[in-house]
Amino acid sequence: MRLKNIVVALIVSLVFLVSRVSFADTLDFIGIGGQSEDYEFVYPYIFEYTGPYGSNIYVDMSCLNYERGVSLDQPWNVTGISVSSISPSDTIDGESGTDFLADAYLYNQYPATDWNQQTADVQFAIWSIMDPSLTYANTDGALDANAQAMAAQALLIAPTLPSSDFANDVAYIPTGDYAPGSEPQIFMTDPPPTASAPEPTSLVLLGTGLFGAVVLMRRRHGKV
Repeated sequence: MRLKNIVVALIVSLVFLVSRVSFADTLDFIGIGGQSEDYEFVYPYIFEYTGPYGSNIYVDMSCLNYERGVSLDQPWNVTGISVSSISPSDTIDGESGTDFLADAYLYNQYPATDWNQQTADVQFAIWSIMDPSLTYANTDGALDANAQAMAAQALLIAPTLPSSDFANDVAYIPTGDYAPGSEPQIFMTDPPPTASAPEPTSLVLLGTGLFGAVVLMRRRHGKV
């Protein structure tokens, strides 16, 4: 019976490690990597992320809320949520699941190069999803039109896509008590920082222990 309890505990531990659960993870805003467009800096924003398995520095993220604000060297606690687990009908931190899906869809449109016009277009489109009253950048007429078109397309398409399309997208939701209007912004990244998940070797060791326990239990049951 005790061996069965051990096996159950190992299974629970394995499930716990595979499915990410937050332990008051922390973001620390350490720099800006994007260019200024219409007096606003755009993606990427650079963070130090501290999770249950250590820290990562220089993690690029995109800002989802234009109306909220954070300052350099400002750390705060967050909960990481996989976008693939969000449904359009959800409400998270006052924002709809559809908005998160649309922002993840747009996040995946960022160009591979460090910066070009599309970077600014995508960032302003992302901002406008959760802050629809945002006044679009107006120094470049194309930016205004492109950003609005991107936002409209994302809101239409994203809720229809399979969850696998968002498998690596993670949104970091602020946790804690904040006065209205003073909440830190929500940020998103892809892929998740490595410190948010156990190392593969940890999973291998746990899996090996589970396999050994199962084999031993079968041997005991096989005895006469």
